[in-house]
Amino acid sequence: MFGGSFRIARLFGIDIEIHPSWLLILAFLAYSLSEGLFPARYENWSTAAYWTVGTIAAVLLFVTVLLHELAHALVAKRRGLPVPRITLFIFGGVSHLARQPASAGEEFQIAAAGPATSFVVALVTFLLALLFGGASEQVEGILYYLASVNVLLGIFNLLPGFPLDGGRVLRSIAWKRSGSFRKATRTAAGVGEFFGYGLMAVGFFLLLGGLLLNGLWLMFIGWFLLGAARGETANLQLESALRNLVARDVMREDFPTVVPGLPLSAIVDEYMIGQGERAVVVTNGGAVLGILTVNDIRRIPREEWPSTPAQAVMTQRERVITVDAYSPAIDVLMLLGEKALNQVPVLENGRMIGLITRRELLERLQLAESLAA
Repeated sequence: MFGGSFRIARLFGIDIEIHPSWLLILAFLAYSLSEGLFPARYENWSTAAYWTVGTIAAVLLFVTVLLHELAHALVAKRRGLPVPRITLFIFGGVSHLARQPASAGEEFQIAAAGPATSFVVALVTFLLALLFGGASEQVEGILYYLASVNVLLGIFNLLPGFPLDGGRVLRSIAWKRSGSFRKATRTAAGVGEFFGYGLMAVGFFLLLGGLLLNGLWLMFIGWFLLGAARGETANLQLESALRNLVARDVMREDFPTVVPGLPLSAIVDEYMIGQGERAVVVTNGGAVLGILTVNDIRRIPREEWPSTPAQAVMTQRERVITVDAYSPAIDVLMLLGEKALNQVPVLENGRMIGLITRRELLERLQLAESLAA
């Protein structure tokens, strides 16, 4: 979902990223405020003033969203959970925790920190509007807007629909009562799906009532919640299937190797078309020099394949992403997804001992799911 995000800052050891979809919602929000909300509330401003205030308010809104996510992240870090990054995207933001909370209490504290921060921001901006708003209508408009939208943000996130904060609070309560993280996740994800369908239904009726924009937006949010809840259930199934496995358990030891001077045409004919391989390892006397993938070969014109050796196109070993033999298998699967890789070499004591391919790992998961069913 967050592929293509780019980093804009680093705070408290956490990368702050922006997804391209964030730029779309920022532009839409600035337009809505500049052409709709502020002209309706305040008269006699110039067009430039409406747009300046609208743009500033839109940017500051996402600053408060970032504060909301930083609250989650800092509480998580205080509890010992690594938080590599925060991503701002079309629906707000998300804190990426490196692992699940270890207890129901830990989950509750992390989840509750975000809405609590939004309510504090709302109170502070409301008080500032009362104190300084009289000096400038523009400042007053921005502060009252931030106060009202942060109240709504806090309330919306408290809805018990997973993966909203309220859904995570619900999971922490169900976890505490049942003692089972997996059962609690299924419960919270089920409620999240219910809310997703509910929002889509409300949006549909708003469409019938002529409220086109509000209806589409609610349906879009409902669709997102539905997909996120189902994704959490799928992640739970993945963790269940892979929780006791490490990289060496799911790797293949019979990975194909070629010599550095073998032409691309021979590799394509014998290994990729002939054996269905998407990558081969380039070795010389047992030493791994690099890896040659389908994507590497695609960059070379077909007519040059017979005269181009593997070593001229391969990804050099020092640039190849690898995993340790005892890395958890679920982490390897996540790495393949995040980096858009089709395969990853497995190292033990600096020596390549196997290759994990996305295709074979997914086939194993499908088998585990069919057996579980």
